[in-house]
Amino acid sequence: MTSTARARTARRLARALIGLGTVAGFALVAPGTAQAIPPGCTQTGNNFVCTAGVPAGQVLDGTSANNIITITGGPVDGTVNGLGGNDTITVTGVAGVAGPNGAPGANGTAGTPAGSAGGNGGVGTGGGVAVGSTGIIDGGAGTDSVTVTGGAGGSGGTGGTGGTGLGSGAGGAGGNGGVGGVGGAGNAGLIHGGAGNDTVNATGGKGGNGGLGALGGNGGATAGGAGAGGIGGAAGVGGVGNSGTINGGTADAGLDTVTTTGGAGGAGAAGGVGGCGSGGGAGGVGGAGGAGGIGNSGTINGGVGVDTLKANGGLGGTGGIGGKGGNGISATQPGGAGGVGGAGGAGGIGNSGAVNGDAGADVITVTGGNGGNGGAGGNGGTGCSGPGGAGGLGGAAGAGGLGNTGTVEAGATIVNGTPGSPGANGVAGVNNGGVCSC
Repeated sequence: MTSTARARTARRLARALIGLGTVAGFALVAPGTAQAIPPGCTQTGNNFVCTAGVPAGQVLDGTSANNIITITGGPVDGTVNGLGGNDTITVTGVAGVAGPNGAPGANGTAGTPAGSAGGNGGVGTGGGVAVGSTGIIDGGAGTDSVTVTGGAGGSGGTGGTGGTGLGSGAGGAGGNGGVGGVGGAGNAGLIHGGAGNDTVNATGGKGGNGGLGALGGNGGATAGGAGAGGIGGAAGVGGVGNSGTINGGTADAGLDTVTTTGGAGGAGAAGGVGGCGSGGGAGGVGGAGGAGGIGNSGTINGGVGVDTLKANGGLGGTGGIGGKGGNGISATQPGGAGGVGGAGGAGGIGNSGAVNGDAGADVITVTGGNGGNGGAGGNGGTGCSGPGGAGGLGGAAGAGGLGNTGTVEAGATIVNGTPGSPGANGVAGVNNGGVCSC
């Protein structure tokens, strides 16, 4: 048989085998053919790295060995299958973007002696969800570890400085800080631990911090009152740990551990310092701390086996400190009052959804998050042969979160969160006896 005839015969045999496989319900794949993976993903041996999430409709399959799968840059809206082996799957949501800073106020002019107020800082954007509503993660057989964390919220922008007054013109108020963005949810889709002793952690993203309140503008040298400091931006709320469904293992008797935790609330920002003038400007109020996120607002199923299930509310954020009052800069002029401290954020609820142990003597604990501490009040400004400004009051303490407002099985341990501490009051300013300085 010639070489041409042999090649023709081999091709006919290959077509026949492929046809036979199609009829029998299996496919023949040539050795060395690479398995397709979603765009933005790369494979090195048994390890996979995805930098653009897993889009809807896409499937990322691991291998039968021990895989390390790391996903960033976007949510899992498609499917991730760990398959066999002891797999480690980590997904992190995209962080939010900080808000823009406010523009400074204009200084006073001969025609318009008063300075103008600074612009307010912009709002930070929310963090991204780690596993979207259409997303599925299946650890498969083996002792798997699945960790999903929502993206942190973006910080609020800083307020713009108030403009300076001219002559008898008043200084402009400092711009307010922007509000921090909300933290992203950990899981809004479906997570299966699969067969084996699996560990699943779903955590909401931290709320963004508030933007700083800006400095108030100084009053004009002749008799201008000073601008008040800007209000500190309130912080963003922490993200929900789980708003979807998490199954430890529906049919296997593995000892699964499932923990959902709400994201911590962001920190409230400090109020701006009051400007100096004929009467110091009041310090800005501190921004409120963000509330902690809910641990679980969806469904947790332990499945068969003696499982440990926990739902924890997020910690409340701390309140921002009040801004210092501005100094008086001409004889007999008082200092400005210190700003009130921001309130601490409330702790998040542990569970507002359903936590089901299913079969087995499960250990279930739902815990509310602790409240955040209030911010300290700002100190009063110094008087110039005049009274010092009053110190600002400390911010209120954040309330502790409730352990449970949803459904848990009988015998579960329910723990309410502890409230935070109130902020200390600011110290009153003094009369400096005539030495005037800003």
